Amino acid sequence: MRYKLYLWLTVAACCANVVFAITKMPWQYTAGSVCFGLLMLWLLFRSVRKPLEAVDNGMYLLGSQDFSSRLCLTGQHDADKVVKLFNRLMDAMKSERLKQQEQTRLLGLLTEASPMGIAICDFNDKITSRNKAYTRLVNENLETELLKMDDDEVRVIRTDGSQVFRCSKLWFMDSGFRRRFLLVELMTEEILRAEKQMFNRIVRTIGHEVNNAMGSVGSVLETLKLMHGGETDVTQTIDSSRASCKNLAEFVSGYSSLVKLPEPVPEPVELNEMMEQMLPSLEALTNNRCILALNKCDETCMTNLDTMLMQRVISNIVKNAVESIGDKPGGKIAITVKPQRLEITDNGSGISDEAAEQLFTPFFSTKRPDRGLGLMLVSDILRAHKATFTLSTDATTHLTTFTICFNRHLTARR
Repeated sequence: MRYKLYLWLTVAACCANVVFAITKMPWQYTAGSVCFGLLMLWLLFRSVRKPLEAVDNGMYLLGSQDFSSRLCLTGQHDADKVVKLFNRLMDAMKSERLKQQEQTRLLGLLTEASPMGIAICDFNDKITSRNKAYTRLVNENLETELLKMDDDEVRVIRTDGSQVFRCSKLWFMDSGFRRRFLLVELMTEEILRAEKQMFNRIVRTIGHEVNNAMGSVGSVLETLKLMHGGETDVTQTIDSSRASCKNLAEFVSGYSSLVKLPEPVPEPVELNEMMEQMLPSLEALTNNRCILALNKCDETCMTNLDTMLMQRVISNIVKNAVESIGDKPGGKIAITVKPQRLEITDNGSGISDEAAEQLFTPFFSTKRPDRGLGLMLVSDILRAHKATFTLSTDATTHLTTFTICFNRHLTARR
């Protein structure tokens, strides 16, 4: 390199001065070698200074995060090599930074637009960011369950019996350490669709087989009654068999009526008025076994719903509350009306954690014997109204509350 040449020439000039001094050469030789040495020393300084200046300018640009500026060529070969290398590095860093910014923005847009709830934790498993879907889907209790999950665990969680979520706790590497993130996918509609298809198929099969069998049995019983109508014991046995057939037919028709549930026809309804009209029939359901109280809202509570179907829902909920209270003294059921909201609270036996996970599923019931149609009918009607609902027992007060939040965007059909 050029600065090496200048260095050796400077050393040579110094050595010449020493030789001239020892041999007592004329002063002109000594002066010439000194001047030559000074010239080489200046050229050496100049050749070293420009690369150092280029490095200093580059450090300044890096420190200020200025990836758009570039260093100019100096015209010196060694300095220009440093400048070209720096400019290539800056081009690569700018390109990589731009690529990362574009990918980060795309990932952010996808995360916000995703119907799946996404939350990212810090190194201490504290949630630092969440998308809108996560905020909408996840409540405090569900978030607590999510944070308790193990890494790479996937679990299906049913909350209050009405919503079903597929939850995952995964991780990625950040600065050499694990960072967790949570995925929450609402599966209620998919599971309900599968359950509905299964339920309809079972009911159709049972109805077909039972009706065919009961038709044949009924004909045989009629024939036997005609043949042995004068025999009292035989007649009683035939009548008992016919009554059993009738009960079985009614049992199957209960499932069939659920399959053939009509679509709701929403109309404007004032909740206070509807509940006041229903109060006498609801009090009749209690059979004086408990106190039924109606807490009306001070303001007008208008919403759109199918009155007939919603009355079936409320009657079923109150009936379940009465059965939960049983013969317990001091039983009380409170119906509270709020804007776009209805709460039915009782102080009965409550709902266990095991039962809460299976509520609103086909054929499930906490009562034995029972067909498990009540809450399933309630859930189907409420979902047809696009309403959200929960059924849970408070661990502190031990009060069980069925909460219905009506959909304010449900339009009335005229």
